[in-house]
Amino acid sequence: MSAAICRPARRRLITVALAASLLAVGPLALTGCSVVEGVIETQTGGEIDLGGTTVPADFPSDVPLAEGEVVSGTALGTGNGEKVWNVLINVTDPAAPEAIATQLEDAGFISPGTGGVTADGGTLQYTKGVLVVNVVLAKSGEGWSANYTVAQAAS
Repeated sequence: MSAAICRPARRRLITVALAASLLAVGPLALTGCSVVEGVIETQTGGEIDLGGTTVPADFPSDVPLAEGEVVSGTALGTGNGEKVWNVLINVTDPAAPEAIATQLEDAGFISPGTGGVTADGGTLQYTKGVLVVNVVLAKSGEGWSANYTVAQAAS
């Protein structure tokens, strides 16, 4: 396979890997957001928004979010219609897993029947049109940490 064909796939992989790294290290990585964003965008040709403690402005309005404290919000796009958002919310509702599932279903999202939540945590998976929603839940004191990852395929 020629190097020219592999370059776009490699760029996407690097972009996703960099974004995942930033999401993994959390708020400490957000200290130099504009510098980090610029470096990633320059190197990959993608777009990234390390929004800090807010939901990214272009987060899909079709996806309902649980009420709670937004710990972090990021967005990553390839420039060709593909985009990924990640929002971490601390939710005080003890019934958050059921409430989040109901919110998504009421908004027209469908679960493929995979994932599941126990008393300590788990995952919820839903799709609607070009959107895929994965919510990773972890018991946190009296509430829950809900980490939403939303991917949009090019339409």
